[in-house]
Amino acid sequence: SNITITGENVLWDLSSTTATLAGTAEFLDMADTPYESEYPEANFAMKFTQTGGATNYSLFSLTSSLFVEVAQEVGTPNATSFINYRTTMVFPFTYNMSYSDIYQKENQEEKTVTNTYDGYGSLITNDSTFDNVVRTYKNDNGNTYVDWWRTSPLVPIFEASGDGFILWELTSVTTGEREMQSNLIFQMYPNPATNRLNIINKELISKIEIINMAGQLQFTTTQSSIDVTMLSKGAYFVKAFSEKGTYSQIFIKE
Repeated sequence: SNITITGENVLWDLSSTTATLAGTAEFLDMADTPYESEYPEANFAMKFTQTGGATNYSLFSLTSSLFVEVAQEVGTPNATSFINYRTTMVFPFTYNMSYSDIYQKENQEEKTVTNTYDGYGSLITNDSTFDNVVRTYKNDNGNTYVDWWRTSPLVPIFEASGDGFILWELTSVTTGEREMQSNLIFQMYPNPATNRLNIINKELISKIEIINMAGQLQFTTTQSSIDVTMLSKGAYFVKAFSEKGTYSQIFIKE
């Protein structure tokens, strides 16, 4: 399968591709990192453990509308903060949507990144098959990347660029039915929420799961007004089950 193929319900068969296993990627709340007090503006972290054992963190601010990068390579001598955050994704991010963002790293000039959601389907690598993946095309100040993501939790799987192919082994993912983020099946308010999260469903929903960004189930409910006071501050997936499928959105607990 050609990695340049875009469109709906695509099968990207990259099983014959030789990819560099970059290491493992783990998705954490900031409280589970050593950097919560140093980067109070971040509420979500990706911990990368490279093949060979070295670790570093990319830190993000995740809200109901934006997923932005606050700092990268934290924990190494090359740690860099963004004085103007770089947008990784916007929500809702729908098929054929494209957006551009101006960002700036400390001690560097402004740059522009453009992301386009240009395909979805299934991805086959040389050791795994992933359903319900999203393909994005990124032009980061002239450097181009094609990335495939799982959507719940939002995690990178595979990247193709001029430097070759990179595969991340995910240490925290959710499994189960085919999912997609959608605000067409249900809406929720307020978001962010402190005490209660209210669900307005446009179709019959059999149950709702609340899942943290590491893919861990927090609780299941059938109520349309959900008590979230017991949750720690941070970002969560609201996963709704209906006869037509499984749908996810993100809410922020304050």
